[in-house]
Amino acid sequence: MSTDSENGDGAWRRVVDAWTTYIEALQPFWAASAQRVEVIRRALHSPGKERALALTLIPSLPVAERKLLLNDLLQLASYGHGSIAAVRQIVQKLPRKWLLDRIEELVKPILEEGEEEEYRRLLELFVKLDRDLTLRLARQALQHADEGVREAGEDFLHELEGRHARTA
Repeated sequence: MSTDSENGDGAWRRVVDAWTTYIEALQPFWAASAQRVEVIRRALHSPGKERALALTLIPSLPVAERKLLLNDLLQLASYGHGSIAAVRQIVQKLPRKWLLDRIEELVKPILEEGEEEEYRRLLELFVKLDRDLTLRLARQALQHADEGVREAGEDFLHELEGRHARTA
């Protein structure tokens, strides 16, 4: 009969062995720098384990390679799914000025076809990035033909006003 300690030690040993195998498997992947971004890009568009692993690896990529994935990350940030928090964190860690200089242009195609879901998810991202950026998108939402999109814009304008009042 095994004890809890033996079961715990055995489970820990299996975790260590799996981790070691994982690290060893990553070495050739990191060495394949020419294909790395494309492989991760494909994985981002595969829900489940592939996307989860890609999102785990992206923070370890050089900044230049992370920048190449911004369009894909913004697509993923525009709708609700189980990994949206990880996507937002990765976007937030990109160089701020570089990101703010291009994000509005990059989300235009998403918003052209976008409905309430896309506007809300992107507003949730924008509010973490920059107040003025969020204000511009919320005001844009107010002009939309769809009532749900206009409501999203109103909600975020009220949220920003509330934040401003608390910090004033």
